[in-house]
Amino acid sequence: MAQPSARPVRIRRTATSRPAGITQRSSTADFKPSSERALLPLGALMLAASVSGWAQGMAPDTPATAMTGATQVEGKTLAPVTVTGTRDRAAQTYQSGVTSVGKMPVAAKDIPQSLTVINDKLIHDQGKDSFKSALENVIGITFEAGEGGRVGDNIRLRGFSAAGDIYLDGMRDIAQYNRDLFNIDRVEVLRGSASMLFGRGSTGGIVSQVSKQPRLITEQEVNATIGTNGYQRYMGDFNFKLDDDAALRINAMATDGDGRGDNAGASTHRRGLALDYRFGIGTANEFAVSYYHLHYNDKPDWGFQWLEGKPAPSPTHKYWYGLDSDFQNDKADVLTLSHTHRWSDGSSLKTTARDGHYSRAMWATQSSFSSGTTSLNINPNTLVNRRTNAKSGEEHHTFLQTDYLTTTHWFGRKNSLLVGAEYALEKANRSTYPLLASAKPATTAGNPGSAGISGDLTQRLATEFQARTLGIYLQDTVDIAPHWKLVGGLRLDNFKGDYERTGNTAPNNTPLSRSDTLLSKRLGVMFQPTDEVSYYASYGTSFNTSGDLYQFDPTSANTDPESSRNMEIGAKWELYGGDLSFRTALARTEKFNERNTDIDTANNSYLLSGKRHTDALEFEIAGRITPQWDIFAGVGFMKAVIDQAGSNAAGQAEVGQNPGLSPSRQATLFSTYRIGDKWRVGGGFTAVSQNKPANSVTSLNRAPGYVKADALLEYRVNEGTSLKLNIDNLFDKVYYNTLYRGFAAPGDERSVRLTLTSRF
Repeated sequence: MAQPSARPVRIRRTATSRPAGITQRSSTADFKPSSERALLPLGALMLAASVSGWAQGMAPDTPATAMTGATQVEGKTLAPVTVTGTRDRAAQTYQSGVTSVGKMPVAAKDIPQSLTVINDKLIHDQGKDSFKSALENVIGITFEAGEGGRVGDNIRLRGFSAAGDIYLDGMRDIAQYNRDLFNIDRVEVLRGSASMLFGRGSTGGIVSQVSKQPRLITEQEVNATIGTNGYQRYMGDFNFKLDDDAALRINAMATDGDGRGDNAGASTHRRGLALDYRFGIGTANEFAVSYYHLHYNDKPDWGFQWLEGKPAPSPTHKYWYGLDSDFQNDKADVLTLSHTHRWSDGSSLKTTARDGHYSRAMWATQSSFSSGTTSLNINPNTLVNRRTNAKSGEEHHTFLQTDYLTTTHWFGRKNSLLVGAEYALEKANRSTYPLLASAKPATTAGNPGSAGISGDLTQRLATEFQARTLGIYLQDTVDIAPHWKLVGGLRLDNFKGDYERTGNTAPNNTPLSRSDTLLSKRLGVMFQPTDEVSYYASYGTSFNTSGDLYQFDPTSANTDPESSRNMEIGAKWELYGGDLSFRTALARTEKFNERNTDIDTANNSYLLSGKRHTDALEFEIAGRITPQWDIFAGVGFMKAVIDQAGSNAAGQAEVGQNPGLSPSRQATLFSTYRIGDKWRVGGGFTAVSQNKPANSVTSLNRAPGYVKADALLEYRVNEGTSLKLNIDNLFDKVYYNTLYRGFAAPGDERSVRLTLTSRF
């Protein structure tokens, strides 16, 4: 293994001078090869991380932001390393910087796939508070509700379900709940099949949340927001330096607000707490302990049934048709332990264990017009029927993951190696409310009553699912020639699922199980003629087991996994001295053996004879055009087609059709401009072409395309205090961005929010 050079290395970072492609981030001098250190070039980052035992060689009063004096490492002396930085969010841009979405800390241009990063600055400027709202910035993403009986965050990426492809700090986060951003530093979206890195799923890509991490500085930030519809959100971010190599970070959140509608019945009430403690930061052995808690008790809004192939017309978007007794009560409690060992040659071994408990309970309302209603005879007295939508369940997930990173020189070529293993134990159960009545009191379209009703919420366990996964993987990035890199990787997964149905009636109460072993592949080539330019081509595979949704039926339990592949070419440029990143990509994601309704009678399994694909063309830009002008923008074009389907008439009618939740055009823009030292103005828009729900391919239901505009005005009171005014949906556009085959839910109406931010 190559040893670090003993020549002097000095890194100095300012707000106006940084290497191309590396985004300055709010941070201090934590010497570690992690994704939060976007200010350091990778080589220097790995060198600094390799210095085992350097903390013991420091004087106790050495400042974290400036270190001088030689450091002893295994008999070698390294010259001083000096790092200066700033925590001021204003110094950041909307660029992605260094990312760990590929399990190795590299610049975004070294990822041979499409990558979008929604970072802390963009989240703060837009005033986003939920995982879903942050993803509205990402072209290629759409939203569904209720698919497979699920609740919580349900997204589609390039037209393929990504419900099982959500990650938190590199580990699977697939429980059914609505995620909040109070402890999230950024959200990274990697498009294209990626089972080599992440295991099952990932047909259209994965979405990774990166948590805020403790840093070696004492600093605090408090945000208080008030707004229309009774909106209040209070967040505290408290970071304490406890020792030369230890820090504690506490993030807390409380959010309350009413939903859409003149009767303002829907609501959200969220509480969150995150405790993160790190010690041994920058030393040979670093440890981290974190606890995350989120609880919300909402009155959910499930929209309204389709009418004549369109979202139901006015006045249905003006009102909430639920009852005061409705609720969605969900909790998430997650404990994570990690250890990172670093060698003096830059190698590292990180092992992480996570245990998460999740619970959900919902009693909601789904509304529809009575029989005979048309768009021509709707009036305020039109009858609205309401029925129960009730779900309950618990999940317990345990993950153990280890990754070894090293750099070697084989046959005169630099090799950056990733070797890893993952073990996962996922337990899930679903319950029913057998004593709840399916119908709720009817009301009228123009004057909905919301008086609560009583109901017997006795639960009955219906099903239990347990999945065990063991995966091992190896990836190598080789400098095959000057300016050329080759990325290749393999992963082997064994997945076993056991499904208990004792809560169901015969004959659907017998246990079912299945086991699969699969090999996933990844291959990419990059041509980087300069530090500012990267051209790439990539190929990757993925698979979806029959138990992805934590359930089997007698036929699916005998059905092999589906397989997919992604082929992509693209380019990434760093412009304006590295301040502005631009990328473009042309990709085809193809599921080439999709399950359909045809039965292999000899094996009692579904035939894997279906095919579908999505072609995507994307352009994205993020960063700073001038010192005053920040921009984040993207435009995407998708063509999604079902190529083969079941042999029956219904299946054949789907061939050649759009599978749903795959709009042909999407665009997003958000830009701000600083005026003097005090004022900043900005705004943008989200645009989506006509869309339709998934799993109803031949249905005539369509949601019209829309353009939604937002605005920002910010005043800097002093160095640590600012006032920010956000206006979302500036022109109060009625639009529908959550689609299900049975109903369509409108997006948020116009809202005005004022945020006071204080940093000290």
